[in-house]
Amino acid sequence: MARHRPNGHASPYLGADGWWHCHVTIGVRGDGRPDRRHVRRRTEKLCADAVDELRSRVRGGQQVVAKSPTVGEWLDHWLETVVKPNRKWKTYQAYDPIIRLHLKPRIGQYRIGGTRKLLQPEHLDTCYAELRAAGMAPAYVLQCHRVLSRALKVAVRRGRANRNVCDLVDPPATTRRRPKALSMEAVKKIIGAIATDRMSARWLLALLLGLRQGEVLGLRWGDVDLDAEKPMLSPKKQAQRRTWQHGCKEPAVCARRHCRVKPCRPGCTRHKTCPAPCPAGCTGHARACKERTGGGMVFVDLKSDGSERPLPLDPVLVRALREHRRRQREERMALGKGKATDKDLVFTTVLGTTIDPRRDHEDWEQVLVRAGLPDAALHAARHTAATLLVATGTDIAVVQEVLGHADIRTTRGYTDVAAELKREAVDRLATVLFGGALDALVQQPGATGRVQ
Repeated sequence: MARHRPNGHASPYLGADGWWHCHVTIGVRGDGRPDRRHVRRRTEKLCADAVDELRSRVRGGQQVVAKSPTVGEWLDHWLETVVKPNRKWKTYQAYDPIIRLHLKPRIGQYRIGGTRKLLQPEHLDTCYAELRAAGMAPAYVLQCHRVLSRALKVAVRRGRANRNVCDLVDPPATTRRRPKALSMEAVKKIIGAIATDRMSARWLLALLLGLRQGEVLGLRWGDVDLDAEKPMLSPKKQAQRRTWQHGCKEPAVCARRHCRVKPCRPGCTRHKTCPAPCPAGCTGHARACKERTGGGMVFVDLKSDGSERPLPLDPVLVRALREHRRRQREERMALGKGKATDKDLVFTTVLGTTIDPRRDHEDWEQVLVRAGLPDAALHAARHTAATLLVATGTDIAVVQEVLGHADIRTTRGYTDVAAELKREAVDRLATVLFGGALDALVQQPGATGRVQ
């Protein structure tokens, strides 16, 4: 066959299989051998164009892999080698089910580079539609999109993919989630209900300073200065419960006898949300492993750099913390030497051990019951502190410092809720001042529905 390429360039040739082939040397491998790649296309022109594109990418400094990984392969690699060593444990735990349960089953078979079975924008549209049809919240579908986008962004940066397909589609629509804060009346009821509570200081810290659950449970007496001229506290660590990992050599075999093989019967009352059957080869249920490792209560760094902040203590909190410390010492003495675990934690069980976050939330639910209030998440106490600070006229930058938000835009989300509290306060004041005459004033001709 006549040469169609300049000297030094490989020429495509027609193989016995009916395809056009070309072998291209693009550099040297780590072991010193030539790095040769095989290009195969249906026509000579397509094969020559593919060779030119390959050489162009090499000249541009891009990494050229022999075979582009599938979406599933890349997500697994990214999760284990990029996310797990460099991001917080909770981030890894949040990404894992998104990848394992939602993204890989739907788009994991497509490739992130090359030309065959390449991931397309339409595949993402179908994936997100299926997630919504399965009952996933819009915010969770958006989170799936963001996780995939972050993974593909790394792939593009490392030359494993030519494009980030997530940039070619509109992110899944979601509504703005407003913080759910308690009303002023609800706060007063809670304060009345915790007057004799063993953990009253714990709830006051959440309602007045907006400390996160992990920050409160990880707070140590060394972080609190009650005797200074201006009493302060500064959280240094947060308590966190981590799930157990298998320490045995065959996790799938160990987990097999604990796996759920059938869904719950209709009308099940055992679970709030019935769990799905375990997938084939399940390696979960590590808490039942006799050689389990890495789980239980641990103390980790705070959520962000801004979370390590000094916070002033008002006289109410100082008095509550002093009373709590006195009661804690009496409990230790009553147990006797050697029976109590002393970790210098401000809030502990009666035995001095770290409080489990689940038990802490159950105690919060009991507080709401005693206060005669409907169920509310424990994090609502933090939202309440933020809202009340904004409602009382505190500068938004100061509120950000108190809450330890990394981004002030998060703090600004509380301004709308605070505005409603202010309006309710003005309405109550008008009712007190004008009493029964208020309705008559509102109904006067030209009235706008509010007292002028």
